[in-house]
Amino acid sequence: MQIVIAGGGPGGASCARVLAKSGIRTVLIEANPGGEKPCAGGIPSMLIDRYKIPDLLIKRKTSRAIFVAPSGLKVETDFPRDMYLGTVKRNEFDSHLRWSAEDAGVRIVQGRVLDYEQKGIKLFIHYKDFDGTLRTTEADFLVGADGAVSRIAQQAMGRALPSVVAIQEEIALPEETMRNIGKFCIFNYSPAVSPDYYGWVFPKDDRVSVGVGTRYENRRMLNALLKRMKRFHENELEGGEVIKRNGALIPSGQYDEHGSGRVVLVGDAAGLVLPACGEGIYFAMRSGEIAGETIASLIRTRPDLIVTRYTNLVNEEFQPIFRYFEKIERLTYQSAESREIFVRLARDKFMARKILKAWVAKEHVPTPIFKKIKVGMDLLVIRKQVRDTIARQPNFGK
Repeated sequence: MQIVIAGGGPGGASCARVLAKSGIRTVLIEANPGGEKPCAGGIPSMLIDRYKIPDLLIKRKTSRAIFVAPSGLKVETDFPRDMYLGTVKRNEFDSHLRWSAEDAGVRIVQGRVLDYEQKGIKLFIHYKDFDGTLRTTEADFLVGADGAVSRIAQQAMGRALPSVVAIQEEIALPEETMRNIGKFCIFNYSPAVSPDYYGWVFPKDDRVSVGVGTRYENRRMLNALLKRMKRFHENELEGGEVIKRNGALIPSGQYDEHGSGRVVLVGDAAGLVLPACGEGIYFAMRSGEIAGETIASLIRTRPDLIVTRYTNLVNEEFQPIFRYFEKIERLTYQSAESREIFVRLARDKFMARKILKAWVAKEHVPTPIFKKIKVGMDLLVIRKQVRDTIARQPNFGK
């Protein structure tokens, strides 16, 4: 009995660890162990607590957020009590998770999975190892954890998911500047920095990640959008030096089932990314856990039920929060006016903390009826204010 996992990021490493602790021989194939991943590195405090992430991996803890509107209005708000956004360096974070998996008995192989073929009940996984040699290994089940551009997902599901493309720079800042900007994570909703997504500034130790995202069809605009984002925040970034630039794809949407036959998909490969913001590390780790537990419980008796059981468990746990953020995405990104309204609504502390709690704690707190009435009345006022602002600013949102 052997399970092979394609990809050693948070989802693959978490799945591998669960399987190995269940006594199942597990092979994890990772193309770039120790390599940097193109990611802002933001992880919610509940992930840090749940998975006991060592404090030395956390480069900064931020408990305040700034929302930036198309008009230039900035709204500052605190995270709910005892909640924060932690930032990590992905090479260190992912390596820690793989070491934990290896300690549990996982065999880690450096290589890139190319494809697989099924013969009867066995899978034969073809991969290219670290020196370019083509190799094949056998498996009873395969876990696709190979990211947004997943070869396994495309083969198993017959198509790729739509995606958002992102670009970011890591910018080293003077110590005094970091003391100030390091207190905040910034979310810029101006369509000038992204016509259909947002821009961000996430503080780390001696640097910040500054990035923007947009739909794949707008990918040729990325450099111009990032330039605008940096110009928008030039005061916060004064004296900064660009250390590196990288890009990434963020899946948008999911498959009807999170796998097919003797293949399950976890994390980005399955499209398990929070709508509206693209946060995926927690969902990768948690879906990897669920996949490992499901495979371990059914592989010897009913392997034919694994994909369905896994899909149902993931959807039951994830869909409530996904639907909430899909609503935010739909209502916020449709126009410059709706983006302005969203940011101005964040001046209401209850609404701002409700959204931040949903993001950081993965909890959707229902709004009390009296609060719904107040928010409805506030929206009437905000809409009028926004229309007045648009009338006064011919270049609003540009």
